[in-house]
Amino acid sequence: MALISYSDAVAIIHQHTTRELPVETVPLVLAAGRILASPLVAGENIPSRPNSAMDGYALLAEDLAGASVEQPARLRLIGEAAAGSIFQGSVGRGEAVRIMTGGLIPDGANAVIEVEATSEADGIVEARREVRLGAAIRRAGEDIAIGQEVMAAGRRLTPGDIGVLASLGVVNVPVRVKPKIGILSTGSEVIEPFRSPAPGQVRNSTAPALYAACMELGAEPIDLGIARDEPEELEEKLEEGLRYDILITTGGVSAGAYDYVQRVLPELGVEVRCHKVAIKPGKQILFGTYGDGNQRTLVFALPGNPVSTLLTFREFVAPAVRAMQRRSDRPMRFGAVLEERIEKSDDKRWFIRGVLHRDDEGKLVVGRTGTQSSGALSSMSRADCIIILDEGTGSLDRGATVDIELL
Repeated sequence: MALISYSDAVAIIHQHTTRELPVETVPLVLAAGRILASPLVAGENIPSRPNSAMDGYALLAEDLAGASVEQPARLRLIGEAAAGSIFQGSVGRGEAVRIMTGGLIPDGANAVIEVEATSEADGIVEARREVRLGAAIRRAGEDIAIGQEVMAAGRRLTPGDIGVLASLGVVNVPVRVKPKIGILSTGSEVIEPFRSPAPGQVRNSTAPALYAACMELGAEPIDLGIARDEPEELEEKLEEGLRYDILITTGGVSAGAYDYVQRVLPELGVEVRCHKVAIKPGKQILFGTYGDGNQRTLVFALPGNPVSTLLTFREFVAPAVRAMQRRSDRPMRFGAVLEERIEKSDDKRWFIRGVLHRDDEGKLVVGRTGTQSSGALSSMSRADCIIILDEGTGSLDRGATVDIELL
């Protein structure tokens, strides 16, 4: 299968990511990080009634016209409106009600003056400055108005969102079911992280990293273990993985004698949609599909080098997961200035691990994390962004502006 462009690969994956995850309802306290399945429309105002934004006195703004430190306005104290209670009565000219933050504004009052600008003695309040009409009053519906769409479908719910839902009385939340993602590592040289490697063996770093990446996306990862370079063992584990929404494999997609993944997948009924993409690192990525409609499994055979694994997950698997979740968020991309020259030797799309900071002039400046070897996993750990050099871009000098995406 011929090498294709990054854009074509993205389009092919998008074309075949038609499956829409079902909806389930979860308790509010378990909804953080989940994907909202339907728009949330406010059924009430927040706040429900006008209330005070500070501790002070509720009064009529016109009573403080001309008030100053030298000539304070004098008002008669007629009661108190603490948070959680209601002042029974109405504020008239020359009157004031002591009020606490969150206290409901008494009838008749049209402003609040902060307690620091007043003094009180023997039932008289002295106000030492003017206030504008409506000062320090939170209007009904000022935060959220009844009938307002507060959150759109596809939103990943944050702790702040959970607080908003609680304030509206929402205790059960409709969210997308977490997609199940099987993760299969391949290679006779790969061993579990808890084992001590013999000569020629390597600990499995990609599966735990992918497990974490799936959880960060709001998916449910399933560790399928490690398949040795034996077609029968590989076939058995691949068949198990094809039961899930997405199957990810690592390794076995190059042209080596023991790269069985790309051979066994078609034998199991996986239709290979693309294999080999013009990117660096990660060229060997394979994408295929198994089954149809809502039973379709997306198959991503990722390269075995750990950096290539994580970058191809980010660029190809993560967008497919977001599409299945019907998510509205996307990675943030913006420009930054290179602090060093980058030599680009081919016309592939490059993904470079970067570190972002501001220079003395406040400009965003980005540099590389060091070696860009696809086996140097520590460079991925040090990175806080990815520098993206498109296919048409050549070598760039220090000071050039490049696109970056935050990690």
